[in-house]
Amino acid sequence: MDQNTQQILEEFTAVIKQLTTTAADIARIEEEKASAATDRRHYLMDSFIQEEQAAILKLRGLEQRRLRLSDSLGWKSLTFRQILEKADPAGHSLLSPLFQDLERQLKRLGSARDASEQILNTRIHELQVAIGRQQGNSYDNTGNLSQTSPALSKLHTKYV
Repeated sequence: MDQNTQQILEEFTAVIKQLTTTAADIARIEEEKASAATDRRHYLMDSFIQEEQAAILKLRGLEQRRLRLSDSLGWKSLTFRQILEKADPAGHSLLSPLFQDLERQLKRLGSARDASEQILNTRIHELQVAIGRQQGNSYDNTGNLSQTSPALSKLHTKYV
């Protein structure tokens, strides 16, 4: 492997490590958002969202850099598995643990995001029900607006 290719490979591995760290940071933020929503500490959401937006921008920049480096290494449009198949034994032993760590953090991120989204949707629904009750609406056991609601029974079709 020539000097230039070695340098590009080192940059590529550094980017993979940064992607892994950034994915872990976003997963942590999602977990903290879920915890805050569960504990009804909604006042923390703004700071979590701002931190998450910054991390997502960083992730996008790193991904663009990874794609450029992949292209320079002749791995354009290849998956991580395909890169490992194509890499020499030294490259394979270098990249395999990095790809595994990244994959683990991306799975953690997916799980954290799903949990956070589910909890936040539950809280949003609870807020909608509370607001509806303040407006005189009632809800059935499934959380849907009751058609026998006192507020609905007061409505009549009138032509003026």
